[in-house]
Amino acid sequence: MAKLLLCLDGAVVKEFRLTRDRFTVGRRPNNDIQIDNLAVSGEHAALLTVGGDVFVEDLDSTNGTLVNGKPTRRQLLQDGDEITIGKYVLKFWRENAASGDSGTDFEKTMMLRVPPTIPAPPAPSPAAARAPAAASAEPVRAGVIKVLTGANSGRELLLTKNLTTLGKAGVQVAVITRRPLGYFITHVEGEQTPKVNGSQIGQSPRKLEEEDLIELLGVQMAFFTH
Repeated sequence: MAKLLLCLDGAVVKEFRLTRDRFTVGRRPNNDIQIDNLAVSGEHAALLTVGGDVFVEDLDSTNGTLVNGKPTRRQLLQDGDEITIGKYVLKFWRENAASGDSGTDFEKTMMLRVPPTIPAPPAPSPAAARAPAAASAEPVRAGVIKVLTGANSGRELLLTKNLTTLGKAGVQVAVITRRPLGYFITHVEGEQTPKVNGSQIGQSPRKLEEEDLIELLGVQMAFFTH
């Protein structure tokens, strides 16, 4: 599924799924994506899905449409492309574009060894231990973290490990754990706890839901499963 992230000044404002063959962007309320800004034309641009490809097309707008900083009339979009309309940026990406590459610069920057002080999950109660195997939860779908802002914008990381640690030691660290009930993010280190959908998570583990927006060290990331 292709998506667009509407961003202003580097912050994600809203997310849109391209569920139809034609999506319009403009200042008028009849557009699929309305941007109420004088630099945006009434009907500024359109997103066209043709087969498995998505094109952006400028609709003779006054100030033009940019893709990765360059003016365009019509262009095929690649994962991670940025469409600039007025002061706003639409980031294009696909859920199925995640890869499991190891040793990337992203992992070297964001990944840390799991601190030994992280408490282990509590042991199941005797009642839970006696529960029949048939009552166990379904296997957890593979999670993906997509970086939306900063130097690693566009990079994706498959959450294949039971513990994935993000952040910078001594500044802010969080861990994402894979459990039978899903993925949870927990604050580990730092004065500020991570934010999920704009709110700090506090000291307790927070379960991640599809398309949750995570903020850590000023970097915004999106969580989804596939």
